[in-house]
Amino acid sequence: MERFQKFILLPLILTSSLPGLSFGYSIINGPTNATVLAGSEARFNCTVSAGWVILIWLSNGNPVLTVINSQGAIETSDRFTSQNYTSDSEFTSELIIQNTQLSDSGKIECSIQQTSESSFAFLSVQENDYSEDNRSTWIIVLAVVLSLVGIILLIIIIAVIVRCCCQKGKGSTYQNEIRKISAEKKKDGDLANRKRYGSENQGYIPEELWNTEQIPRIAPLPPMSDADLRTSSVPKVQPQRHSNYRIIPKKIRNVTLV
Repeated sequence: MERFQKFILLPLILTSSLPGLSFGYSIINGPTNATVLAGSEARFNCTVSAGWVILIWLSNGNPVLTVINSQGAIETSDRFTSQNYTSDSEFTSELIIQNTQLSDSGKIECSIQQTSESSFAFLSVQENDYSEDNRSTWIIVLAVVLSLVGIILLIIIIAVIVRCCCQKGKGSTYQNEIRKISAEKKKDGDLANRKRYGSENQGYIPEELWNTEQIPRIAPLPPMSDADLRTSSVPKVQPQRHSNYRIIPKKIRNVTLV
């Protein structure tokens, strides 16, 4: 099919190249370089002045699409299509390459079959493995995130340990201060009690205990017999009582207030 279309285009190209059929039209703006991924579209524009007759698109030297002013676009492949834009003074043909392949890379030329009247650009088709790229990207992102999380956790653990140590040191100091204050309060309380009630004389001996130790004990009388009873009936002279112990004056307890 492509050979047949090329066979039809050949007379048209030859006819347009004959002298006297051209009217001095020219290319105003030619195509520009493009880089696309395999499977996507590539677009090239070529703008010519009014009075043009034929415009041919070539890929790597092979005609892929022809636009005739009186007939429109003649396509030789389903992958090469065009869109046309016309104004009063110029005409623009846009070449669209669908489902680009690596073999499409190369020279894209716009020709109007005039002497030295052609413009070209270069197409670069690149094939990337999306799955591999995505996997590599996710691995890198995951590694970075895990590293950051690990660093943050380490910082948190260190902060918790330092805080616990500080609180423990403060707690022991606080307990020591509480004990010290309690001891001082107890000491002040004892001193106040001594000032209020006085201090006890450790050498004081109770009077009852002193008299008990000094007074001699009297032994019990033995049982009396009948002879003793008869004898006891005789009047007896009352003996004079003599004191066998020294009378000690009453001792008074003195309390000294300090």
